[in-house]
Amino acid sequence: MRRTRFMSLLFLVWSIAFFFVPDFRQGLQVPIFALGMSGDERWLDRAGTIPAEELRDATARTPDAQTFAYAALHAPTLKEALDWGSRAVASDPSLTWIDYSIAQRALFAKPVPPEAQSLIAELEKWDPDNAIPNLLEAQAEQKRKPISYSPTPAMLEDAAKDTDWVQAMQKAYAAPHYDSYFVRRFELERTWLRQNHYDKPAIILLSAAAYPIPNLLQIRTYANLAVEKLGKEQEEAGHLPQAMDEYWTVQRMGQRMQANGGSLIEKLIGAAVVKVAYKRLIPALQKSGQTDAAAAMEMDQQQLDQQLSTLRGNDPLEQSTNYNWAALMVLILAALVAVFGVLTGLCILYVNAKRWVRPQVKGLVFSCLTVAENYMPILLFLACAGLYLSYYPYAQNFHHYMTASGEIRDFEPLFYNVFPYYGGKPGHSALPVGNPLHLYGWYALAGLVIVVLVSMVLSRPATGERSSS
Repeated sequence: MRRTRFMSLLFLVWSIAFFFVPDFRQGLQVPIFALGMSGDERWLDRAGTIPAEELRDATARTPDAQTFAYAALHAPTLKEALDWGSRAVASDPSLTWIDYSIAQRALFAKPVPPEAQSLIAELEKWDPDNAIPNLLEAQAEQKRKPISYSPTPAMLEDAAKDTDWVQAMQKAYAAPHYDSYFVRRFELERTWLRQNHYDKPAIILLSAAAYPIPNLLQIRTYANLAVEKLGKEQEEAGHLPQAMDEYWTVQRMGQRMQANGGSLIEKLIGAAVVKVAYKRLIPALQKSGQTDAAAAMEMDQQQLDQQLSTLRGNDPLEQSTNYNWAALMVLILAALVAVFGVLTGLCILYVNAKRWVRPQVKGLVFSCLTVAENYMPILLFLACAGLYLSYYPYAQNFHHYMTASGEIRDFEPLFYNVFPYYGGKPGHSALPVGNPLHLYGWYALAGLVIVVLVSMVLSRPATGERSSS
């Protein structure tokens, strides 16, 4: 009994030790994320955001440009975002890019505050070669609802009448660069979060998921307008070089989005824009006698179609259960830690309470819980160890992402490699997890029957023994 008591206490202490490891505690947040993604956003708010009062205290305690910039990006109110953002930019003009996020937020306010236009103008002046400020201007100028991805000639004619929007989109498409400031924002946020000890996966992931992107529908709308109306009209009028200029402008915009878009959806829209341009650019190249260039474009279009097909999970060898299974195991083990933790606590409380409450009465419940008290800590330890080992690779990825240097081009791994994710990463269509016990269960049942039969045979007394008795 003493050995059993010692073993139970040891495993209980070992189990409690896991809770002092930050990575283990982060692994316990996986069910919270699962609940949040299923619709209960209150869990996500508590786990993945910095409380408004703490954010305000940070600006009062450390009123530097970096703190004001971070606070402006996550301000609880638009008024505070505008105030903190202006302070950050006044202190450090290199942070002017935060105007993009603040202006995006302002454009969705009802009514739109006048500061929105001044932020856009300030951003255009600070970063004149970037398409993003012009796209933001076009978003503010748009007076008609965006048209569909497959517009009719009448829809394109209607879009062309919105002259302020068309001019802003022309500037955006002509800009030599495309940068939606994902990398700048990520660098600022991870640095500030580390310095202020808020660097937790939930906060980083929810923040990155909320990074603003330009209005992608208007980008594709203008691509169709430039190719199927402006360029087509030039071509039909016999102005092939001018038409090809329109097509090339659209094609280059799509390629810039593919190369420099911070999110997967930006890259996908960029690919769609390139395909819109190719629809008329390839025939135009052939018409102008540039057959080699047309053939190269056709090959590029074929490769683009293959990439899009892969990203949609149509390649059989890109389909796997790995991500779903890893996520399921972490979720199950986190739940087991909670269950065995509660049961262990109840057993310990009940058994020790019996020393003071009716100690002379020790029935079946007491006997069962006494045995459970001895062995439940072992189950708790196994669940804790399983959760820690299953979540450890994700924690290592997070630590690497928070400190690694080098050029960042793709943010999708941040979402798929830091927290277990159901559905698989981009380009991997998730297969059903299945039931691993489906076949094994029958063999296990057969084994149980065999063991029971053998035990029954061995426990029967021999014939001679029965006779002598």
